[in-house]
Amino acid sequence: MGSDRKGKSLKIIFFEYLLGVGAGLALAILLSMIILDGFYSAGVIVPANYTENQILKNRSNISNAEKFDESLIPANTNYVYLSTDGEVIQSNMNEETQQKAEQFHNGEDIYVPYLSLIEIKRMDGYVIISYQVAPYYTSAWMEKHFPKIDFLFTILLIFFCAISVFIVTLIWVKRIKRQLAPMFDASSKIAKQQLDFEVGNSNIKEFNDVLNSLEKMKNALSDSLRENWLQEENKRKQISALTHDLKTPISIVKGNAELLKDTHLSEEQKTYVDFILKSANRISDYSITLMDMNKLDQMSDFELKKVQIIKVVEKTKELAKEITSINNLMLRETINFKDGNVMIDIKLFERVIQNILSNAIQYAPEKSTIELSIMTMNNYLKIAISDQGQGFSNEDLAHGTEQFYQGDKSRHSSVSHGLGLYIAKEIVHMHDGNIQLENRKDGNGAKVSLLLPII
Repeated sequence: MGSDRKGKSLKIIFFEYLLGVGAGLALAILLSMIILDGFYSAGVIVPANYTENQILKNRSNISNAEKFDESLIPANTNYVYLSTDGEVIQSNMNEETQQKAEQFHNGEDIYVPYLSLIEIKRMDGYVIISYQVAPYYTSAWMEKHFPKIDFLFTILLIFFCAISVFIVTLIWVKRIKRQLAPMFDASSKIAKQQLDFEVGNSNIKEFNDVLNSLEKMKNALSDSLRENWLQEENKRKQISALTHDLKTPISIVKGNAELLKDTHLSEEQKTYVDFILKSANRISDYSITLMDMNKLDQMSDFELKKVQIIKVVEKTKELAKEITSINNLMLRETINFKDGNVMIDIKLFERVIQNILSNAIQYAPEKSTIELSIMTMNNYLKIAISDQGQGFSNEDLAHGTEQFYQGDKSRHSSVSHGLGLYIAKEIVHMHDGNIQLENRKDGNGAKVSLLLPII
C-alpha cells in the first residue's frame, strides 16, 4: 500500500504557491489601476494636464477680452495681471510666487518645484498664471482629507497586494491542512492504539513518505500489541489454572489439619497445627486475590449506566454501616451533595467502596471511628473514607495504589497483599475518575478519596 503512494514534490508545491502569489500581486496592480481609472472616469480625480488644458482652452478669451475677466482663470491656479510697464494691476498670488512670476516675465531662469508658469499677452498688459502639473480631486473636501493622488495608487497597491497575499496564503494553508489531515488522523489513532484502519494518502510526495512510515509503525505496533495480548492471555490462563489447581491441595491440607486439631495432641503439636492452618488460610486468601486481579485484567466489558447521585450515596452509606458494624467500629457521616447523575457500573462501584473500607478497617484501632464524607464539588462527586490509625507514610502516599505494594510495616497487615487500593484505582479509572491518598488534617489517620465526574 505504502509503495503506491505518489505525489508532487514540496519544491513544486512551493513553486506553485509563488506563482499564486505572483498572480495575486498582478491582480492587485490591475485592480488598483482599474479603481484609479474609475475615479478619473467618474470625474472624482482630474489628470495632471487638466489645469494646463483649461488655461490653453481659455487663452484666446483671456487675451482678447476687452476688459480682464478673472472668471476666465481656471480654478486651482493663481495669477498676476501686469501692465505693459510691468506694474502689478491685479493678483491673487502670494508674494513669493508673484516675485517668481515677475522674474519669469522678465525672461530670467527660475525653478519652482511642482509649479509651472504660463504667460498670456493682452493689449493692455500681461497675465501670468501659475499652476501645478499634478492630478487632484475635484472635491475640495477630498483634496483636504484624502491622500495625494501620487500616493493614492501606492496605497491602493499596497492594500490589494496585502489582501491578495493573505487570500492566496489562506487558500494554500487550507490545501496543506487537507494534505496533512491523513497524517494527523493516522498519528492520533496510533497514539490511541486504534489500529484497525487504513492509512490515507496525500498529494505531496514528502507527506506520503511520512504516511508510509506511519503505516509501517502501525503494522509493527499492531503485531507487538497482538503478541503482548497473547502473552498476557497465556499468563492469565496460567494464573487461573494455577489458582484453581491450588484449591484442592489447600483444601486437603486445611481439612487434615483441622482433623488433627480434634485429636489428642501435645501443646507443641497443637502449635504446629495452628501454624499449618494459618499458612493454609493465607495461601487461600492469596489465591483468591490473584483470581480477583486476573478478573480485573479481563474486565473490558463493564457496563456504565446513568445513576442518580442519591442512589450512589445510599448504597455507599449502606455498605459503610454494614462493614463497620461487623468490625465493631463506629461510623461518622458527613453528607452534603447536590443531586445529579454519574456514569458507573454499580457492582464495580460497590467493590471499590468495599476495598477502601477494608483498607481503612485493617489499620483502624479497636472501637475507633471510620469517617465517611460525601459531597459534590467542581462537577465531581467526592467520596472520602478516613480511619484513625497511624496514617500514610510518604512512601505510601507515592506508591499506595501500585500493584502488590505493601508499604510501611507499621501499616502492614498480615492479610494484605497490596492489591485492594490498586484494584480500586483501576476500577475508578475505568469510570474516568481518580483516587487520592492523603493523611487527615488533624494528623490522626489516613484518608482515601475517590472522585467521579458528574454528568
